[in-house]
Amino acid sequence: METTDLTMFLVVKSEHGQHVHGLLKNEGWLEAEVETRRSDDGTIGFPLASLCPVEGVVNWLNSTSSLEGVVEMHQGVRRPTVDPHRRLHKAIQTWLDENGLALEAITLAPAKWEKLGDLALLPRQVSTTEAWKTARSHEHAESLWGAMAAALNVSAIGVQAPIADDTFRSSQVEMLLGPSEVCFTDHGMTYTFDAAKVMFSSGNITERRRIGNLDMSGEVVVDAYAGVGYYTFPMLVHAGAAHVHACEINPASLAGLKAGAEANGIRHQMTVHEGDNTVSLASLQGIADRCHLGLLPSSEAVWEASLLALKPTGGILHIHMNVEEENIEDWVKDTVVRFEQMSQHHQRGFNAEVLHLERVKWFAPRVRHVVLDLRLRP
Repeated sequence: METTDLTMFLVVKSEHGQHVHGLLKNEGWLEAEVETRRSDDGTIGFPLASLCPVEGVVNWLNSTSSLEGVVEMHQGVRRPTVDPHRRLHKAIQTWLDENGLALEAITLAPAKWEKLGDLALLPRQVSTTEAWKTARSHEHAESLWGAMAAALNVSAIGVQAPIADDTFRSSQVEMLLGPSEVCFTDHGMTYTFDAAKVMFSSGNITERRRIGNLDMSGEVVVDAYAGVGYYTFPMLVHAGAAHVHACEINPASLAGLKAGAEANGIRHQMTVHEGDNTVSLASLQGIADRCHLGLLPSSEAVWEASLLALKPTGGILHIHMNVEEENIEDWVKDTVVRFEQMSQHHQRGFNAEVLHLERVKWFAPRVRHVVLDLRLRP
């Protein structure tokens, strides 16, 4: 057992460990080379990376998830060396040396990537450098992609491109090696789709798990932006929803949604509404206990239709939005007022109650992806 220098740990209750681990990992604040600390008092400590703002991490945790934690200093235990970044750097440098290119591996290796089953998606920025263009045009470039795939333990490599400016917000990927079709398991659920045509954000993993941990026993739910089942599947598989009306317009997402539902054995609990969700929602008035509005940067286009989809006794809305950090509190207040005004306009008589605000992740500098859980009832 190899010890490290003294390490700062964020200590929380073990029952919140999975959630906090995901939050720290998304922020890049988890020290991957040091083991977590489990204590007999029911707490777990996560080692903090040097980039983590240690002095503010407790306040960040509380504002992000309303959870309590403390920062403690302990002797750490080093993990065995399995860091994929090191493997990737070594594989790239070996290829550069073998092909006589006077470049450093760091100029080609991405700092992060998204792994979807056997496919690793590299960020778009990596492909814009002169070093990458040099390697990309090399006659033996394909052997580089193979070496990188082996280092990342995948069989396919692609580079992300900007989301298409079309009705479907289609994913765009340049495949370097292997197929773009993926099939993988996330938190006990199977997802299967074409990653070159469908967007899947691993950064939303904590929110998918939070939704799956809610109690929706026996509920009828409307998912206004179902995609490939990002939230539809957790609501059915883990939260106990009785039935989900899944609205989706993208043909590639619809194919993944149906295939994933079959793989998870929940197809009989879903009604898939293909096409424009404003049309679909108009046919679903008064039937839902809950509506999920999972579109960024804003789901405002279906706020009114989702309110009308709730039963006369009311229900719960999960409203996704990108909001500047300093405006979040005002946005919550304004959203409450807007839904109460819409309710009055349609003579529903609902009052709006804030149940929870989740800060999912940073979407851009100073801009948060947030989810507002809002209860509406007479």
